[in-house]
Amino acid sequence: MTTVGTLVALAALLWSRAAPTDDPPPVVAEPRTYQAVRTVDPIDVDGHGGERTWQLAAPDDRFSERQPDLGGTPPVRTTLKVAYDDLALYVLLDCEAGPGDVIVRTLRRDNEGIFSDDTVYVKVDPQHDRRSGYSFGVNAEGAQIDALGLEDGREFITEWDAVWTAEVDRRHDGYTVEFRIPFAILGLKRADERTMGFEITRDHPSRNATYDWRLIVPPRSPMAASQFGQLEGLRNISGQRAIELTPYGLLRTNFTRELTVDPARRPNFATGADVRVQIGAGSYVEASLLTDFAQVEADEVQVARDRFPLFFPERRPFFINGLEVFNFGRGREAQLFFSRRVGLVGGQQVPLLGGAKVYGRTRLVSYGLLHVQTLGSPSAPQRGLAATDPTSVSVARIRLQATRTFNVGMMLLGEHRFGAPHSDDAAGGVDGQLISRDGRLQLYGFVAGTWAQSPAIPEQQDALGTTTSPAERARDEIGASAYSAIEYRGLYVRPSLLWLWSDRDFNPRLGFYRRPGTSRQEAAIDFAPRPHVLGLREIIFGPRYSIETDPEYRQRLGQEASAHVTFNWRNGTNVAYSVSNYVDRLQQGFTLYQYEIDPMLYRGFRQRIAFGTPQRRVVGVSGSYEAFAIFGGFAHQPSASITARLGKHFTAAASYTHLVGHFADAANDFDFGYANANVDVAINRNLAFDTLGRLDLSPGNGHVGMQSRVRWRFLPGSDIFLVYRMDQPLGDGPPGGLPRDPFH
Repeated sequence: MTTVGTLVALAALLWSRAAPTDDPPPVVAEPRTYQAVRTVDPIDVDGHGGERTWQLAAPDDRFSERQPDLGGTPPVRTTLKVAYDDLALYVLLDCEAGPGDVIVRTLRRDNEGIFSDDTVYVKVDPQHDRRSGYSFGVNAEGAQIDALGLEDGREFITEWDAVWTAEVDRRHDGYTVEFRIPFAILGLKRADERTMGFEITRDHPSRNATYDWRLIVPPRSPMAASQFGQLEGLRNISGQRAIELTPYGLLRTNFTRELTVDPARRPNFATGADVRVQIGAGSYVEASLLTDFAQVEADEVQVARDRFPLFFPERRPFFINGLEVFNFGRGREAQLFFSRRVGLVGGQQVPLLGGAKVYGRTRLVSYGLLHVQTLGSPSAPQRGLAATDPTSVSVARIRLQATRTFNVGMMLLGEHRFGAPHSDDAAGGVDGQLISRDGRLQLYGFVAGTWAQSPAIPEQQDALGTTTSPAERARDEIGASAYSAIEYRGLYVRPSLLWLWSDRDFNPRLGFYRRPGTSRQEAAIDFAPRPHVLGLREIIFGPRYSIETDPEYRQRLGQEASAHVTFNWRNGTNVAYSVSNYVDRLQQGFTLYQYEIDPMLYRGFRQRIAFGTPQRRVVGVSGSYEAFAIFGGFAHQPSASITARLGKHFTAAASYTHLVGHFADAANDFDFGYANANVDVAINRNLAFDTLGRLDLSPGNGHVGMQSRVRWRFLPGSDIFLVYRMDQPLGDGPPGGLPRDPFH
């Protein structure tokens, strides 16, 4: 019996132990509704809740345990109260805990370590569209984190930032948290009466436990708006016009004598501003002039193992605001618009002259218009600039909530390059989504098209006048793509089907497609028993099969059959194993690790084993080992990561991955690694210092980088950043590549 067969048999045996006679009983999330009260006196957000308003608000302690005992009654009490006035929503949460039972190891705002602390979250779906929501989290020391959940929690974006207030009162038997969430940041203005999606979640790390007011049943995301309860009783709110002005002044040096104020060359002295104005209920206008993203966290190092593009998430605030409106397609695989295509080339920033957008949402319609103008730039590696032409990008998006469970939308986008004749492009598409009332069944699909111009290419000759490359005429290409997916997210059984197709001329220059010009079909099913043996919380196992062909379905380009099993323990420990057999037809040769990979049919196996210790401990460790065939050869990839939270003021984390092996010719071998690290020092909740380290030793791309930031939040929503960046190339770089100069 194979290794995976042994593990799957063990999983099936444990499932039989979990339910010896009948099917496992269903876990039902009971409906939750809360009636908010209007304030009768001003509320001072201090964490004490001593105002008379809180005496009038009804306490609600109907919380259920999500983990480790799904549907159980928490051993500690959590009580919520909700009030409101014309301008804001107020939430008071009382969290009981035993002496010494409250764990806090994070003090820095917006640090994901907050998710491992004693933390409470207020989650709101203001339009009650059951698709998107906002999360406002506060740990027991008052450190805040906010996030945006899209597509019923499928995407979770912590880079989203808003201005709200919360304070904590600690005591020997627990803590109390008081929130003030302005209606303006929820996109709400005047309304006679409103009902919102509403949820409260509490993390209790000493038990590795999570409690929900309205139980969110796995595998639904913690930000699945379809699973929220309801908040009623909001009447005659007037809201407030949200106006955000963010001017900036910048001093930059690359430690050379060269100085410039040219905005197209990353000037040493610069200024600019962002402004956002609420123009209606849920509608905003946002503009940016001479935008700079110096404060944005640097990307982590990734190294490709094939010819397909790597995915890096959007981190820039201007593009994150309103992102829920501009979503179209399947993230990380088939996106018609991917905002990182704007203002970034090869990971290097392209100077922006500015941008403007209008976006908004009502109960029935969401819409967005975006326009960005880049300045273009010369090739200046010493300033971290790639050579680009000035470019104008426009995007339009609309989505209609046809029924409570079904929505349909459309997107149009285009790009014009100044000074580059016959190189424009455009795209458009229509999509639809169905989410069942209980959130378990989800269907999504789209059809899309692209138009792309390619300029003429002159004939190339060698020194003797011999033609080495014939001339090519300018051409226009029109392409099409379609996608459909269905999945059922049950507690114990989770099947899914996917189909993605695009023709040979489909060219989404402003999107992200992993492999355009192909057709891919995938079927998968996961089983997730929850046996109460050996300290286990859940086992997830199942097969997956995918096949990729040319768009005419005449030639098989790829195929993969795989199986996996994951054991999740109640204390947060996990172990996973997967194995796959694949076929990959390489149609065009390419360069990988400075070796030429020949076009041909490749076959092989992949195996991977991984583990993780509880992340809510002082020190968390994870690791993996993968052995796999790679273009006729074989490779090994071990990796490890560690996170240490040494008190609430200091956190350090590091990860390292090593790749060693060879291609079909054993002489074409490789042996390198890459690493990411960060150190966070929080002086208090509003003053923090962090340093990010990046090391890439891959052939031809070696470099070491560092980013250090001091962030001081001197007023709510107002920050000062002091940022230092360094990038030092290592090695000679790829043959024929551009010079790789260090920059600061």
